[in-house]
Order: sequence, then structure tokens, then C-alpha cells
Amino acid sequence: MSEPTQTEDTSANDTQIDIQTDEESTKKFSPFAGCSIFIIAGVLAASMVGFTAWSYFKVKDTIAEFTDESPQSIQQIELSDQESAQVALKEKLIGFRHNIEAKHKAHITLDTAEMNLAIATFEILKPHRDHLFISSIVDDRIEAKIAFPVKAGMGTDGMRFINATIMIKPELVEGAAFPRITSVNSSTGAEVPEQFRHFISETLLHPMKEDKELGPIFSGLSDVSIEGDALVLHNDPDYQISTQPSEEKKQSMFERLMTGFAIIAVFFLAIVSLIIILSRRKAKKS
Repeated sequence: MSEPTQTEDTSANDTQIDIQTDEESTKKFSPFAGCSIFIIAGVLAASMVGFTAWSYFKVKDTIAEFTDESPQSIQQIELSDQESAQVALKEKLIGFRHNIEAKHKAHITLDTAEMNLAIATFEILKPHRDHLFISSIVDDRIEAKIAFPVKAGMGTDGMRFINATIMIKPELVEGAAFPRITSVNSSTGAEVPEQFRHFISETLLHPMKEDKELGPIFSGLSDVSIEGDALVLHNDPDYQISTQPSEEKKQSMFERLMTGFAIIAVFFLAIVSLIIILSRRKAKKS
């Protein structure tokens, strides 16, 4: 009579094990954990889309405040009967470049007429011809009119223009001439953000850096200053280039927005990862 009893006990034990296995499976594969992950992922995706849309309109509205739809008229230099002046200017600049390359101490002066003539003469400065005109040199500053093109917003090919009068203080940054903009009086009356001022400063001399004729002149200086009504460029072969920039580079508005976007994305991804880890640990303990 004992054998049937053992069989009944074994069947009961098997049934109990099956019930426990079903309960464990239910605990391990809780639909709530999976749904919560999808919910967080959905919130992350929606946040990314929302932040991108907000960034687009924020940048677009900000740029519209200090720009115009069309460029202001910029005075053009008439090159007729200017051949002798062009030759003299080229000889002055090339002669100064030769002194730099030969490591001879030298300096040259450039007045407003010569700077505007250089813009009209040298092909490398062609992008500035309709957008920049040197008006005068006063109080150790260079005054200029600009019609500077900028993109109307992120991800668009549309252009707007910073129409303004700017004041430029010439400086050296790591031995290279750098036109730091100290003030911008825009046509709209709105303040131009510092990031855009710095962008204009970098762009003014950027085309010349790779030019064989003018590049060495503006990248091998020992001093740059204003004397009277002229810009003075100095070259001293004994000058030690400082690696400290005169002004900290500012992050552009676009870079700051993208940094914020990245922080939000990392934050939500961290939450999703934490939920997955906690769900797996809970499943193991169960």
C-alpha cells in the first residue's frame, strides 16, 4: 500500500514545482517592466523632438532680432586709374613678407585707403567686397561698415544680414593678427550676441591664413597697433609667441543648444539604463 502513496506524493510535488515555475516566470517577465522601458523611451524620443523644434525656433527668432532680410549698401572701391596704387600696395606687402621670411626686423603702415584697396585688389579678399568697408581709424580703433551674411537658422539655406557699424581693436593671438570687435551698432538697434561678434572677428582675416601672398604677413607678427590714422604691423624675429589667447573663445549659440540637447539625451538614457538594471536585479532575486 506504500507504493501508491509515494506516487501520489511525487505527483503533488511535481504539480507544486510547476506552479512555482509559473509564478517565477510571471515575476521575471513582468509586463510592467517592459512597458515602463517603452514609456521612458517614448518620453526620450518626444523630448528630443521637442527640444530640436524649440532650438530651431529659438535660434531663428534670436537671429531675426539683430539681422535684416537684405544687405545694406557697402561702398565699392573704383579700380579705374588705380593701377599704380595697386602695384605700390603689392610691393609694400610682399616686401614686408620677404622681411618676415628672411627674419629681418621691419614694420609697415596701412591707412584706410590702402586697406580698402587691398580688399578690392586681392582675390583672396573677394568675399569681403560687398560686405566690408573700412570707414576710419579713431581712438585706437578701426571703424567699419558691414553687411555680414549669416544663416537664418539651423538646418536652413536662407540667409540674413548683420547690417552694422563695428569698432575693431587689432590684437595678436599666438602671433597672428586678430581683429577683435569691441562694439556693434546694428541697424535694428538690437544687441548682437557675443558669440556672433566673435564669429565675425574670426571670419574677417580667415581667408588670408592659407594665402601664399598674404598669409605669412598676418601670421608672423610681433606686434600690431594703431598709430595716428594708420594700422601698424611689426615683425621682430626675436619675438616669443605667447600661447595664451587674448580672449577666451566663446561657444556659439548653436553649440550651447546642442550641448543642452546632449545632456538631456544622456540624462534620459541613464534613466532607461537604470530601469533595465533594476528590473533584471529584481527578476534575479525573485
